[in-house]
Amino acid sequence: MIMLKGFAQNRFHQILSLALVILCGAIVWNSPRAHAEESTVEGALELILSHPEADGTLYAACQKLPSARELVDFYRNRRYAPAWLDGSKPSPWAKDLVRFLREEAPNHGLNAEDYHLACLSALLSILDAAREAQRPVSPTLLAHLDLVLTDAFLILFSHLSSGRVDPSALDPLWVSQAHRADLRAGLEEFLIHHDLRRTLRRFAPPDEDYWRLVAAVAAQRKMASMKEPWPVVPEGPSLRPGQRDSRVPLIRRQLYRLGDYDNQSDKSSDTYDAKLLAAVRRFQKRHGLAVDGVVGKQTTKALNVSPRDRLLQMLANLERLRWLPRSWGDRYLVVNTADYSLTAYEHGASVLKMRVIVGGSATSTPVFSEVIRYVELNPYWNVPQSIVGKELLPKIRKDPTFLERHHYELLATFGDQTLGVDPRVIDWQRVRPENFPWRIRQLPGPWNALGRIKFVLPNRFNVYLHDTPDRHLFQRPHRALSHGCIRLEKPLDLALFVLQDDPKWTRESLEKHIASGKRHIIALLRPCTVHLLYITAWVSEDGTVHFRRDIYDRDKLLVKALKLEPFTSEATNTVRAPHPGG
Repeated sequence: MIMLKGFAQNRFHQILSLALVILCGAIVWNSPRAHAEESTVEGALELILSHPEADGTLYAACQKLPSARELVDFYRNRRYAPAWLDGSKPSPWAKDLVRFLREEAPNHGLNAEDYHLACLSALLSILDAAREAQRPVSPTLLAHLDLVLTDAFLILFSHLSSGRVDPSALDPLWVSQAHRADLRAGLEEFLIHHDLRRTLRRFAPPDEDYWRLVAAVAAQRKMASMKEPWPVVPEGPSLRPGQRDSRVPLIRRQLYRLGDYDNQSDKSSDTYDAKLLAAVRRFQKRHGLAVDGVVGKQTTKALNVSPRDRLLQMLANLERLRWLPRSWGDRYLVVNTADYSLTAYEHGASVLKMRVIVGGSATSTPVFSEVIRYVELNPYWNVPQSIVGKELLPKIRKDPTFLERHHYELLATFGDQTLGVDPRVIDWQRVRPENFPWRIRQLPGPWNALGRIKFVLPNRFNVYLHDTPDRHLFQRPHRALSHGCIRLEKPLDLALFVLQDDPKWTRESLEKHIASGKRHIIALLRPCTVHLLYITAWVSEDGTVHFRRDIYDRDKLLVKALKLEPFTSEATNTVRAPHPGG
């Protein structure tokens, strides 16, 4: 059974917690102050909360309570009345919370032990034993239970609302947009209606994308818990329809287990037939591979990813979905860099979709949300110095006419003046990237690296969306090829979408301005937000589970931060800052 570290040792933790609870209870009950004030649960709560450690830390049932400050305020405001008791026994809503931690929290990618499950189970066992023996229950024990439950609630719903990990601390290229919920108000509301499902829907991401993935995780956990190892399809020559190969029966079985192959088909034949072709294509499509029906290196590699590793990937993406803003706006764009796609939405409905090219593994596209301010027709490309030094300078040294032939101009700045420089008068062999004193700019035109249209959104990464002259690259299944910016398959369609409020901008008028070759700036009458995301696992509306390659190794980093067991296969990509532009 996967997966959370120590999860398989829960029984041991439960026994240990039971011993600690009994020990802590004995210590509290035998203290003079406890004997004086433990006659009521309210008194016991006030006693515990008014005597924290020197550093402000609070303990209950030997559990450190991370929400100490919130607990003090919460109970003081309710005059130390317990929140989770029904008389002298745990309330139904207390048991609902414990049941959720035990049975459902793992489907959200949450470790129940982060919410004191073993301790709560031990406390409930003590109370059950006391009732069976018809012994009175100490108010102090009930106070400890109440405190641990409240702390568990606050931590749980904080994690469901905003995630367990701060993405900005994990990755400098990830700008946090996490939703910050009013946990105190949510707790007080829950204690009125006692409806855990209602509270769950309030705090967890409301999008169906999240809940579909939660449901898929529940099914994937069963597959990942199988004891037998996941079979590996051997490498070999690419397989095509009509061929016979000893690997074909295994491929059939793999696809059947993954839900891509028809149960009624013959899984023992070694001939690559039409039914297997349909299954392979379905598998390729939902894994972002070339849908060609050829079982080559990439398809084989995807088939060999174990259910356990796919589960880890799904859990990482549940966390990412918790980081997203709750409000997207009426008109917005979503770029999923891992899927190489852009989707435009109007009032929540998808109205435009296109392929995109994103940053390479060494120049990864960051994650953030920002508003497009204007569209630029026939843009200049001011080449970043990093690209000048690494890519252009070696070419200029070999051919001093390179700049002119590729429509670049060399510029020098003197005070507030910018002047052109003749590249033929420079001894390029003596020029070094670290002391490059000029600026290189590419002129507008069909040759320009930014194409004919640029969409500008202010951000500290200097990343933007733009056209490209390299149209053939959109036919590749894997398109992590840029210096960090987003290259668009349908830039004119996107321009029409973001400019739709201005009647003078039609397809014809845009094409006319582009054909003029002159640079032109168009301010948006109505801002349009771009959400740059990185999602490598999701469930579509028809229930199909999709996976994408972790092109930037971000899944690996997040799985480690979530304290999950690592992937069985090591990734090799590295995360570096993107070059601005390109």
